[in-house]
Amino acid sequence: MKSYRKVHFIGITGAFSSFCADYLLQHGSQITASELNQDNRLGQYWRSRGILYPGGHDEQHISPDLDLVVYPNGPLPNNPECRKAEELGLNTMTVGQLTGEISRQFQTIAVAGTHGKTTTTALIVWLMHQALGQTPNFVLGMAEDYIKKLDRNYLINPNSPYLVLEACEYKKQFLDRAPQPKIAVITHIDIDHTDFYPDQSAYNQAFVEFLSHADTIVIDAQGKNEQQVIKQLTNKHIVDINHYRQNTAIHHPLLPGQHNQENFLRALTAGHVLGIDRSQIIRALKSFPGVANRFDLVKQTAKQSLIFRDYAHNPPKLRALLQGARAAYPDRKIILVFQPHSFERVSSFKTEFARALKLADRLIITPIHLPTREPEHFKQRIDSLTFVKHVQRENPYTYFATDFDQILHMLNKIDHGASVVIFASAGDLLHQLSDRLDQIE
Repeated sequence: MKSYRKVHFIGITGAFSSFCADYLLQHGSQITASELNQDNRLGQYWRSRGILYPGGHDEQHISPDLDLVVYPNGPLPNNPECRKAEELGLNTMTVGQLTGEISRQFQTIAVAGTHGKTTTTALIVWLMHQALGQTPNFVLGMAEDYIKKLDRNYLINPNSPYLVLEACEYKKQFLDRAPQPKIAVITHIDIDHTDFYPDQSAYNQAFVEFLSHADTIVIDAQGKNEQQVIKQLTNKHIVDINHYRQNTAIHHPLLPGQHNQENFLRALTAGHVLGIDRSQIIRALKSFPGVANRFDLVKQTAKQSLIFRDYAHNPPKLRALLQGARAAYPDRKIILVFQPHSFERVSSFKTEFARALKLADRLIITPIHLPTREPEHFKQRIDSLTFVKHVQRENPYTYFATDFDQILHMLNKIDHGASVVIFASAGDLLHQLSDRLDQIE
């Protein structure tokens, strides 16, 4: 780390980029950064510190005296800064690889799995914050997913020996982020990201590779895919969450539904592995303040409807979200505004999406969001109207809105008051919601 005197980040407003940049700053590095979108809370933070160059990416930001250039998830095609760094032969690495280097300095608790990662990571952070008397080092996955009361999505605490992080499985990123976890906590192993993983077997093998480097594994040893993974691991300390399942129900108004009981159970089991007293664990988890964008109540309308936002974007997440909303508000109509995320995911799981989305009383679907990582030609796999028609076979109360104005118009027609209205997206819908929240009556 000491050799990285001058470091430039190509993109810094992600949680992991910010975590790494702050860590290097605290260890004496000189940091610069560029970013296209500088309007979010982390963009404002880095501008205020004089770290972030105005404007976007520019090859002039890349100088020969840089000791390290940090890419986001990899070199960006046609990015002038990536191209310049390669021309100069500079030392480069991804933010995931840099996170992994930093993680080696700590006893790392890595949370991985298809869904439930952010909430489970946040629960473990809060549990340690409450029960151990100090907040651990931590980093959550997305820029806007901060833990309430702590009001942050990452923290560097030189006095804590622990680092708790969310370890994403996309393109095996968890191998970089957490190369040697002391504790690996697995939420679920249900295939996702079919642009990279061709089938469930390949997905399982990635988890085998990840867990082979962990000291202790917290997992549901009775799960079908989990069993396939476990039987390929040798000489590992495996802690089955089912040993702690009895009498562990935690009724929490911010985290309704069975899926959140599973998140609580994994956090509770991690607490036991850390040697924390059970009564302290339960007390801490019951006081959890919640995570932004996870069944996050943002407004009560004049008609007494409740407006929530959530990051749900694949079928298991959406099913869990809708079941949780139904458990929390059994007497209210559930209206879901859903922005599909990635043409690959929608085309691969359209049937699973339809089955999950039928749990909504009324459903508004927006055009499919194309993430930056997805090639433009993936749009040929499925179009938004075809997807909507597919969903309508399961849920006839499904409508298509081309933009936010149409969303508002449809809500006015179908929301007769005292409903639960949930905006779900991993794209830009939640940002649109924030900008126009006052227009929802």
